[in-house]
Amino acid sequence: MELHEPMKTLNMILLAAVIAATPACKKKKDEPNTAGSGQTMGSSNMGSATPEGSGSAGSGSAMGSAEGSGSAAMGSAAGSGEGSAAMAGSGSAAPADPNADYITVLATHKEKKPTDPVEVKFEKYSVVKANFDPKKIEGGSATIELDLTSLKTGSEKRDAHLQSPDYLNVPKFAKVTIDISNVKKKADKTYTATAKVKAVGVDKTYPVTFDVVDATDDSIKIKGEHNFKRTDFKVGKDPKDEKESVANDLTIKMQLTLKKT
Repeated sequence: MELHEPMKTLNMILLAAVIAATPACKKKKDEPNTAGSGQTMGSSNMGSATPEGSGSAGSGSAMGSAEGSGSAAMGSAAGSGEGSAAMAGSGSAAPADPNADYITVLATHKEKKPTDPVEVKFEKYSVVKANFDPKKIEGGSATIELDLTSLKTGSEKRDAHLQSPDYLNVPKFAKVTIDISNVKKKADKTYTATAKVKAVGVDKTYPVTFDVVDATDDSIKIKGEHNFKRTDFKVGKDPKDEKESVANDLTIKMQLTLKKT
C-alpha cells in the first residue's frame, strides 16, 4: 500500500495538470483563428460571422444597403438614360418624322464632293387648292406653291447665292407654282399626272408619277420624286462653263397632304 500511494498520487497530479492545461491550449489555438475569421467574415457582411441574431441583422443591413444603393444606381442610370433620350429626341439630330410633309431638291457638284448631294429644303409651301375624290383620285387636280425665300441648305452663304440674280433671282421671282392635273391610275396606289411648273419666269410641263401613301375621307397623302434640269428654268450658267460648279441634273422629292378644298 505504501508503495502504491505515491504512484496513485502522482497519476492524479498528472491528470489534473492535463485537464488544467487542455482548455488553455485550446483557447490559445482557437483565439487567433476566431479573431481572424470574425474580422474577415465581418468585413464580408456575412451573417455567420456573428451570433445568429446579430448575424441576421448584419446580413439584412448589408443586403438592404446593397439593394438600396442598387436601386438608386438603377434609378440614376434610368433617369440619365431617359434624360439623354429626351434630349436626343428634341435635338436637331433627331430622326425625321416619316409622316411629316416636305418638299426638297437634291443637287450635286459637277465634280462630286463628299458632302453631295446638297439638300435644298423649303420651309414654307402650301397647297393652294385641291379638287379630287379620295376614293377615286383619277381626274383630280391640285395647285402647290413654294416660297423661295424660305429655302435652306445649311449654309447662309450658299442660301444667299442661290437666291441671288445669278441663280433663282428671288427678289424678282419669290414663288414657284406647280399645277397638277390629268391624274390617271397606273397601279394599285401609283398614279401618273401632268405637272405644269412656273419658276423664275419660265413655264415647263412634265409627266410625273406619285404614290398615295395614306387617305382619309377628305384628304390624301402623296409621295413622289422627279428628275429635271436647272437649265430648264435658265438657272445658273451653261453646264459646259468652267465657272459653273453645280451639276445640271436635279431631283425634287416631296411628301404632301392634299386636303380637298
